[in-house]
Amino acid sequence: MLQHVLSGAPIFALFLVGYILRRVKFFREETIGDIKKFVTTITLPALLFTSFLNLELKGTYLIAVVAVYLMCTLMIMIGKVVARIFRIGTPYFPLMMSGFEMGMFGYAMFISLYGIDHLGKIAFLAIGQSVFVFTILVSQLMHLRDGKQGMKEKVKGFVTSPVILAIAAGIIAGQMKGSIQHNVYLDAARTFINQLASVTVPLITITIGYGLTASREGLGLSLATIAIRKTLLVGFALLINRFIIDGMLHMGAMYRYAMLILALSPPSFILSIFALTDHTEDVHYINRTISIDSVVSIFLTMIAATIYS
Repeated sequence: MLQHVLSGAPIFALFLVGYILRRVKFFREETIGDIKKFVTTITLPALLFTSFLNLELKGTYLIAVVAVYLMCTLMIMIGKVVARIFRIGTPYFPLMMSGFEMGMFGYAMFISLYGIDHLGKIAFLAIGQSVFVFTILVSQLMHLRDGKQGMKEKVKGFVTSPVILAIAAGIIAGQMKGSIQHNVYLDAARTFINQLASVTVPLITITIGYGLTASREGLGLSLATIAIRKTLLVGFALLINRFIIDGMLHMGAMYRYAMLILALSPPSFILSIFALTDHTEDVHYINRTISIDSVVSIFLTMIAATIYS
């Protein structure tokens, strides 16, 4: 237990650094936005590229990716049923039930607990949720905001995503690795990419802490959202681990751990970007829930890593 607590301690410390920096107003809000853009378009793709270089994949493993996609889709459907039963007014409740913030949370937590050498495993499973985000989540968010979104925009958003491009490039480069001779130029390029990738986790964690906001108003709905979401997703993750990752595919223990960390990650931060800004209550609900969920997820992932091993 102590090992996992100590492994997660640096993440929690960086989170506190970000929160303290917010309290003293160290950064301007636009600066935080620029840092997030730098991470998602430059350093995170570099990190994922290096991770997929050495990842051994089998075609049958795609079944696990499909399972993640179906889990995300099912969670939205369940969210709509729950909202109807309990007469939850905000249209964003079902969307908050599904999707995961991997780029700005899940990957950082996984690296802190299991090391960067295994990052490709959770990133591979997260392909399913990335497809879900670009095909279903963004579509429904755009429908709430603008009324519609064409298939062309969905496909373009997916194929031009820096994260997806980095994963594809890493897989291709990994397959070609055996046929390419090492030379000083390739070594220099790899060192450069590794140095870019090394700043990803600290920047992600500090920005999460900096973005922490919470208020008592509407707190009950946020806590209920988190409780329902965590309970269902952990249950689904354990089922996928039992019957697919272990039972059907025999993918190994690290994929089980990756599946659980993915399920415990907070909702995608893209929700706060696409929310209607003139619907103040909805915006506060989304930001408050994601902030609290991020804190809860830090502790739950550390507990899960201790118990589920």
